Amino acid sequence: MLFTSREFLFAFLPIALAGFYLLGRRGGHLSILWLLAASLVFYAWWNYHFVLLLLVSVTFNYVCGLALKRNLDRENRLKWFLIAGLAGNIGLLFYYKYFGPLGHWLVALGALSASSKHLTLPLGISFFTFTQIGYLVDSAAESADELNFFKYGLFVTFFPHLIAGPIIHHREIVPQFNDPDTYRLKTSNLAVGLSIFVIGMAKKVLLADAIGPIADHAFDGWRHLELWSSWIGAIAYSMQIYFDFSGYSDMAIGLARMFGITFPLNFNSPYRATSVVDYWQRWHMTLTRYLTLYLYNPMALYVRRSRMVAKKPVNRKALATAEGFGQMIAAPTIYTMSLAGIWHGAGLQYLYFGLLHGIYMTINHGWRTFVTERMPATMMTGRLAKGISYLISVMLTFVAVLVALVFFRAESPSAACSILAAMAGAYGARAPALEVSPATIDWLGAAGRWMERVGILHAPPQGDSSAVIALIAAILIVWTMPNTQQIMVAYKPALDPEHVFKASWLKWRPNVAWGILLAIAFLACVGTLAAPQKFLYFQF
Repeated sequence: MLFTSREFLFAFLPIALAGFYLLGRRGGHLSILWLLAASLVFYAWWNYHFVLLLLVSVTFNYVCGLALKRNLDRENRLKWFLIAGLAGNIGLLFYYKYFGPLGHWLVALGALSASSKHLTLPLGISFFTFTQIGYLVDSAAESADELNFFKYGLFVTFFPHLIAGPIIHHREIVPQFNDPDTYRLKTSNLAVGLSIFVIGMAKKVLLADAIGPIADHAFDGWRHLELWSSWIGAIAYSMQIYFDFSGYSDMAIGLARMFGITFPLNFNSPYRATSVVDYWQRWHMTLTRYLTLYLYNPMALYVRRSRMVAKKPVNRKALATAEGFGQMIAAPTIYTMSLAGIWHGAGLQYLYFGLLHGIYMTINHGWRTFVTERMPATMMTGRLAKGISYLISVMLTFVAVLVALVFFRAESPSAACSILAAMAGAYGARAPALEVSPATIDWLGAAGRWMERVGILHAPPQGDSSAVIALIAAILIVWTMPNTQQIMVAYKPALDPEHVFKASWLKWRPNVAWGILLAIAFLACVGTLAAPQKFLYFQF
């Protein structure tokens, strides 16, 4: 069931909300059971066969968590229960996500005979598996509270985050389930949550879905791209995935808020980042937090301990040497980001995507360590110099991210390399890229006529102008408009407001003007829902 579908908007959500708050009058236990059942129905709507898989995963991890808590003082048993829990989760994820592609690869090498078996990837398997791995690791470290089965089940399956995140942490969500105030109907929660939901829905339906055909045309026809068409295709995809994932994150936060639950922030204007390190602190923020806690930090700690055993320094001075930097910064960074790439998919293009970001971040850290920290304090102090430096940093970061996104979207590494070659001008510079109506070119004025002349736009007799208008609007919104959290900042839309830039010229208020504006946006979205599109992160 999609958040943007009519059955969700006009049937599932109203019924789930009504039952949750009506039962909440009799205590939170009934509301928890109701919401758990509703979340399972939500998941079953896509494919009811996989509800059993989800329940088995939840039960297995709950039992492992209990076993860990019962054996905290028995180190050997603790270790084996943790290994068993991790092996079960990773094995399940590997089977559904990587076994098929691995089998095809082995068949291509002649190591296996061809098989017609095709595995359907369960929706959200990466997200609910990662959530539970984190719970097991924290249980072994004595930092997770013991839960009853139904609260644990709701923590994992709560439908706003079940399919595509955010990756929630038990320490920030379970206390809200334990708070009796959560189950009392508050109009402020409904108003704030619904407003965030509608803003996210508009991002998805009116922008991401409208831009999608431009990106699809470029990446599906990658063999025929030239300079302009390749750049437009890549930028279109960058905007499509931006508003698709930003829209989903907003809708998840808004839905949770309607049920009295506040989620962590997951998206914070990443294309305004001034470095790739900054970018990953803004894009899929809960994934970055997860990777840092459970991959990067353990790896970095292992490296430091190994150096200490070898009687090598681990201080700041050692970090500024080539060997120390390579071992303590570069190795953990590239290791973590490579696994992050593989997490998104089994193709080599995802590995290259992760490796690129690992290399970017290593260069970023290296620049700070070996260049920035050694610069005279008087450099880049003027207002103009800082402004120019900021613009260059944002532009370079976006281009670096764009190159990696080509691998992320392309069907194969060879297709990605071909698109990048086209972006570099290897296949010429004049090719019609966007088919739009003559009215669109007239609307763009002199700029439209110039883009038609150099081959950026092409006007067939019956072109569609909606896609190019959506693309232009998306670009303007990304770099000139406040984000959802800034608009809603006065009402604490997420758990970590320190990440939200307070300055905003556009702020939400519970008044008639905002009500009319959001109602218009909602009706515009509903009017285009004949065939709602899946969210891009559903495939991960």
